[in-house]
Amino acid sequence: MLDPASAWSHELDRRIALYEDLEAAGKLPGRLTALDYWAMTLLSVALVAGFWLWGR
Repeated sequence: MLDPASAWSHELDRRIALYEDLEAAGKLPGRLTALDYWAMTLLSVALVAGFWLWGR
C-alpha cells in the first residue's frame, strides 16, 4: 500500500496532467469570455442605477 505522501503525489500528478490536457485542447470549463465580463458590467450598472432611482 502507498504511504499518504506518495498517494497525494500521484493524485497531484494526475490532476496536473488533466488540467494540462484541458488547456492544450482549449476546453477550460467555466472559463469566462469577454462577453461574460461585459454582461456582468452592464448588469451591475443596471442594478446600481435601478436602486439609485428607487431611492430618489
